[in-house]
Order: sequence, then C-alpha cells, then structure tokens
Amino acid sequence: MLASKSDSLFEMVVALPVKQRQQLVRKAEFYRKVLDKAIASILAPSIGRADDQFLVADAVIPLYGVGSTPQEAMEDYRSVVVEYYEGLEAEADELAPTLRSQLDVLRQVFEPLEKVG
Repeated sequence: MLASKSDSLFEMVVALPVKQRQQLVRKAEFYRKVLDKAIASILAPSIGRADDQFLVADAVIPLYGVGSTPQEAMEDYRSVVVEYYEGLEAEADELAPTLRSQLDVLRQVFEPLEKVG
C-alpha cells in the first residue's frame, strides 16, 4: 500500500528534533488562526445543525463543511475553502466571470497569510 501525503508529512515532522517540531506546530497554529480570522471577517460562515451533524456554510462562496462537532465542521470547511482556492488559482486565467469573482474574494481571505509568510 502506498503512503499518503499526510502520512509522509507526519513522518517528516516526527523525525524533526523536538525544538524544531514545536516551532513548526506553533507556526502552523498561528497560520490557522490568521486564516480563521480572515474567513470569519470576509466569508462570515455560520454554524447550523442537521440531525447529528453540524454544518458550516457561508453566503459568499458555495462551500460548506460538516462534522460531528462544531470544531470538526469548521475544520472541514477550512480545508474545503483552501482546496477550492487552490483549484481556482490553478485555473485563474480560464475562469468564467462568476468564478473569477469568487477567486477575488478568496484572494482577500488568503492575503493576510501572504503578509505573515
């Protein structure tokens, strides 16, 4: 069986000396907080509940995240936003006007990360 990208990333992180691993974790947590703040202020997602699942969605971009807790739903939503942004960026020159406007909004979301990177 082939190892997934996340498995090999995990193995690389675990192989780091403790001090560097802790620095990497702190930096990742900082980036996540910056991204969450930008998501909250620009996309303003809301959390709802349907049966035993929580749903995070916004009215700006047609994306949503689900999970058994609000935190899991937000994590799923965040990963969907990142994947969608990366996909739009990869095809930026060929996007229809609606998708281009969504990319413009998502660029605002990710701009604070570029500033701290």
